[in-house]
Amino acid sequence: MWFRNLIPYRLRDDVAYDPETADQRLGALAFTPCGALEPSRSGFVPPLGPGAPLVHAAAGSLLFCLQEETKLLPAAVIREAMDERISAVEAAEHRKVRKRERDRIRDEVVTDLMPRAFSRHKRTWGYLDTEAGYLVVDAGSEKQAEHFVEQLREAWGDLTLSPPETEMGPGTIMTRWLAQQQLPGDLELGEEAVLEDPNAEGCEVRVKRQDLTSDEMRAHIDAGKRVRRLAVTYSERLSAVLDTDLSLRRLKFHDVIREQAGDRDPESQAEQLDADFSLMTLELRALIPRMMEWFGGEKATS
Repeated sequence: MWFRNLIPYRLRDDVAYDPETADQRLGALAFTPCGALEPSRSGFVPPLGPGAPLVHAAAGSLLFCLQEETKLLPAAVIREAMDERISAVEAAEHRKVRKRERDRIRDEVVTDLMPRAFSRHKRTWGYLDTEAGYLVVDAGSEKQAEHFVEQLREAWGDLTLSPPETEMGPGTIMTRWLAQQQLPGDLELGEEAVLEDPNAEGCEVRVKRQDLTSDEMRAHIDAGKRVRRLAVTYSERLSAVLDTDLSLRRLKFHDVIREQAGDRDPESQAEQLDADFSLMTLELRALIPRMMEWFGGEKATS
């Protein structure tokens, strides 16, 4: 149970550390498989596995798992079935099938094939830190995170949250870090960055396994490019690629954190998940506010 990405949202109202009530709320959107003709469906599943509650609570945080099922119908399969039906109609009636009829035949083909389609399942994890006031989602894209948030809001009913904002622009500050080669004392540069030209859409430079203090990087900044993503290591405890939207990609927790568990030997996968989740949430509870401080602190809301 170690997140690989981190997309934070600020809770605008207090949320009680009440796993039983949270479980009841998520019950309205518990996952059930797609029906025969449904192309997709999503809902919450128990983090600890079948038979467990829909919410797992530990260290002041509530863990959720959203499962999505998508039916897979390859375009080539649909096209082949369409062509067969269209050819049969044209041969039998000696006429050309026009667009409107082709669209109707396509819909019929999809309806007929859907019950036999393979299913793909994807899970998205997230948790509410009721003490620090954040929702943290493990998602590789903003679209995936937003879907998780929408489903959680629908189930919760009165959950108010939004992306955090800082007093100073992260892009400006990270560019200054590279230009002046001065970072906060608890940060070290990695070997990866994305720089973009704010005056030319789509103009960007991506570097990997690169000395970010080199003259080459300085030349990009002198030419007007600004940092959008930057690989960093925090207090020798974790490393990630920090984005200007305050998300962290390819998050890696170092051994010093995992070793805090000591010599415990979990008796089950559920016990292992519980222990890892507790360690992770405590670590991120310290990291997220500190990340806001790097950029002047979190902007106060009116």
